[in-house]
Amino acid sequence: MTDTLLLVGAGIMGRGYVDAAHDLGLRTVLLDDEAWREHHESRVAHFATPSGGTETDWLQGALSLADRHRPQGVVPFAEQHVLAAARVQERLGLPGPSLAAAEASRNKAVQRALFAHAGLPQPEHTVVDDADRAAEWSRGRYPVVVKPLRGMGSVGVHCVADEDELRADLDRRDVGGLVLIEEYLDAPEYSWEGLVRDGEVIFGNHTRKVTTGPPEFVELQHQLPYVPADRDRADAQTAALVAAAGIRTGIVHLEYRDDGSALRPMEFAVRTPGDHIMELMCRAYGHDFFRSVIELSLGRAVSLPAGRPRTAGVLFLPAPSPGRIASVDGTGEAAKRPEVVRVGQKKHAGDLVAGLHSSGDRVAHVLLLADGPAEVDAAADLVRGQIRIRMEPGTAAPAPHPAPEAEPPALAEDGPTVVLCKWRPDMVRALLAATPHLHLVLDEAEADRAAASPELLGAARAVYRVGSTDSVEEMTGVAVDLTVRGVRVDQVLCFSEDGQLGAAQLRGLLDRTAASAAMQAAVRDKRLMKHLVAGAGVPVTPWASLPVGVTFADGDPLPDVGFPAVVKPAFGFGTMSTVRVESAREIAAVLRDLPKPERLSSGHLVVERFVHGRELHIDALWSAGKPLFLTVSAYYAPRLDHVPARDEHETPRSRDGSYILPREDHPELYERLLGMHTSVNEALGIETAVTHMEVFETPSGDLVFSEIATRIGGGWVPDMLSAGLGHSVYDTVATGLLYGRTADATPPRRHIGALHLRPPRAGTITAMPTDRQMRAVDGVLGWRRSKSTGDTFGVSHAMDWCLLVVLGADTAEEFEALLDRVESEFVIEVE
Repeated sequence: MTDTLLLVGAGIMGRGYVDAAHDLGLRTVLLDDEAWREHHESRVAHFATPSGGTETDWLQGALSLADRHRPQGVVPFAEQHVLAAARVQERLGLPGPSLAAAEASRNKAVQRALFAHAGLPQPEHTVVDDADRAAEWSRGRYPVVVKPLRGMGSVGVHCVADEDELRADLDRRDVGGLVLIEEYLDAPEYSWEGLVRDGEVIFGNHTRKVTTGPPEFVELQHQLPYVPADRDRADAQTAALVAAAGIRTGIVHLEYRDDGSALRPMEFAVRTPGDHIMELMCRAYGHDFFRSVIELSLGRAVSLPAGRPRTAGVLFLPAPSPGRIASVDGTGEAAKRPEVVRVGQKKHAGDLVAGLHSSGDRVAHVLLLADGPAEVDAAADLVRGQIRIRMEPGTAAPAPHPAPEAEPPALAEDGPTVVLCKWRPDMVRALLAATPHLHLVLDEAEADRAAASPELLGAARAVYRVGSTDSVEEMTGVAVDLTVRGVRVDQVLCFSEDGQLGAAQLRGLLDRTAASAAMQAAVRDKRLMKHLVAGAGVPVTPWASLPVGVTFADGDPLPDVGFPAVVKPAFGFGTMSTVRVESAREIAAVLRDLPKPERLSSGHLVVERFVHGRELHIDALWSAGKPLFLTVSAYYAPRLDHVPARDEHETPRSRDGSYILPREDHPELYERLLGMHTSVNEALGIETAVTHMEVFETPSGDLVFSEIATRIGGGWVPDMLSAGLGHSVYDTVATGLLYGRTADATPPRRHIGALHLRPPRAGTITAMPTDRQMRAVDGVLGWRRSKSTGDTFGVSHAMDWCLLVVLGADTAEEFEALLDRVESEFVIEVE
């Protein structure tokens, strides 16, 4: 009988697990984010997605799959997957590190307690939630290191030199939250990657690290295998640490410092090591360690490497200074070197970098392989000189831990009190420039991204962290806290789809004059939206509700909306899980097979008649029911044209993007749409908000309402609007919502539009247009990359963004020629 393997997460760096399981002939069930479906689905027996990004969502998804598929082995990939895998292993009695070890791996304070109980050497430390207690413990011990109990990638890790720095650091963190403070050990840093079976270490590898050192210890280079001067001592101490942590079976990643007499552990994790270390091990030892981990999880005999290893390394390249990247040059030359395995790039021209404060700030990486350490070091030095990261002159970005010369975020002297739900750094910065009275509500899935910008978090009046911004209970708690502290809130804002209902809940509790709950729900639930809009006399295509769980399997009559029709999630956005159907039979099939999109908890659907014609989007900013700006744009092709058939793997050939229709060329259309929009706003209770509305214009010229959202449009829309306004749309929205005024638009060209450039099919990206190539084309106003070389591109929905380019020309003919040139010259290749 074929064994079943449950993989909890994989992404890109964990694809070795999918390949190894396939080679072993296992039946693989993969729980992973929707973004990786196209990359892995064809290689596994079943692909499923969690309902959200929290550890609870991963646990619920893993338990559900385990009940259905009864796996014989479970393997986690990253930090957020560890506890879910461990609980399934414990529940089914499968090999694993133990639930206790998994929980300890997610909490540095627990690790310190376990190592102390075993009498093992480690840094002096304390766990505090009070600045005075922290300062008292630290006196006489400076410098000390402050770090969060949970986290990875050096996010939130900071070395402070004295009490002033300590108190300033703690002020930037979540007040009342526990932090770990420990002595700074000035000793070389290493990591150890081990395979453990029934508590016994059966393989161990040491990796030498190069970091930036204090204050934030960002890793810049790894090289393996490293052979300690006293290998027996090192191996004995790593075995003792494994025993103290209670690790039973699986892979272990341990970070430590070695002062020459003892290994002093920094932290451990029972998961795949990051920073490409697993791939480096496979290449150096000529062995598939992904396979070995799977064999451990199944309780099988484990294959181990034999023979003398080579040396592998990875070099990370940071920006030379904070600011905006102008270009990254020399990657092609570096890739031709015989020691270079691969060059990868995470940040590109146009991206802002705030210095080097965590692993997320690194720009590029290079994987190296040679016969020995000296050759890898020499190749790293040569590559470091070949790849040149140039910054735009005169730009700067504030650092998360501001250096003396860094500027803090601009703060207004006074303004209204605003609560912003969900993490949007551009919007946070714009709001802080408009008012100092900003309160943030962030959910658990945003913790790491928000922690990378502590200068923004620190400037907020308060930061509330909740499991989900759509949790009625948690958002009620935020409202109660604000109320009892006497905070009078003027506005509650949310610019993300999966936060609108929570923001509405908060708004209603804080302001009795706010629109009713039904009105607020209408901007998320397309059924209520269409019902209210149609009731106001606005043309809406025929539609019907498909409640959660409906199947029509017993001959129930299907909704009579006419065909062709479109089935979509009632709470969806973009084109995720949106399907065109031609008959009632196809609707029934869709109800059986349509997956629920990532980030949605609701399974409710809506079916509506397909509308033939041109699709428009209207982006506007409203204050007291009047538009401060209103822009009409036309998609080059309807959004549904970019959704492939369910069995296709080729990218639809339609041009993807939209262009702004100049008001002076289309005065009647603007007037009609303003009237429709005003009626829609009245039906839904929209008075002061930013909106993104979609409308169809039929061949006969009729306008048919499609849907509306109270947020800035997604994809390329913010970039295109900024170009059309001549200044940041985020700044415009912030001042418009808070003060009811905006600056006059000053577009650089008369005709403004944007393109979403995609590969011809799904696959791994092997080449993208260079910054120099795009900068050389007159009329290219800007670009934003969402994918890099080495990333995976899928075709399951039209929101798998790749490369967004904003264009401008003085005449319609020049604009059309520019579109043709960009599409023909800016080619993205995949394999």
